[in-house]
Amino acid sequence: MAIYFITENYIKTIGIITDNVDVTQFSQLVQFASKAFVKRQIGSYFFDDLLVKYNAQTLSTDEEAIVERMQLAIVWRVCANAGVTLSNQLTNKGYLVQSDDNAESVEAGTVWKMYDHYIQQALYFEIELKDYLIDNKDLYPNYISVLNKDSTIKKNSCGGDGSGFNEGVGILII
Repeated sequence: MAIYFITENYIKTIGIITDNVDVTQFSQLVQFASKAFVKRQIGSYFFDDLLVKYNAQTLSTDEEAIVERMQLAIVWRVCANAGVTLSNQLTNKGYLVQSDDNAESVEAGTVWKMYDHYIQQALYFEIELKDYLIDNKDLYPNYISVLNKDSTIKKNSCGGDGSGFNEGVGILII
């Protein structure tokens, strides 16, 4: 099974998820954040190439630089979604709120405020990823390749077909 750019240790070190949370409770959130947000931005061809190299531990120095930016965007998306999914879990009895003798659940409004807070952090790093990729596109031939057809950054920054870059045009709003 592929690791989608961030490990359990990375999430627990950089993010806000504590050591007592079982990785199986948020591992699908990592895959979702990677595919639904980062993959759409950088394009499937480039994403898949980086994913294979990341898992084989064969990234170049330049590829490590882009993956580091991707990781920050992914980890904050995971933290945002984990707050919602870990506090309310779908079971055979419907949605249940987790609680125990030593903890008190927060109100739904607080969960959504925290979600928004972490999404804002993810958006910051997604914009940083976009700016970095536009400024350094020549370092990534698989990004600028004609095979990388579905990158929203490429489409929004270099014309509708992604063929010619124009750094002054395009803004990514998620």
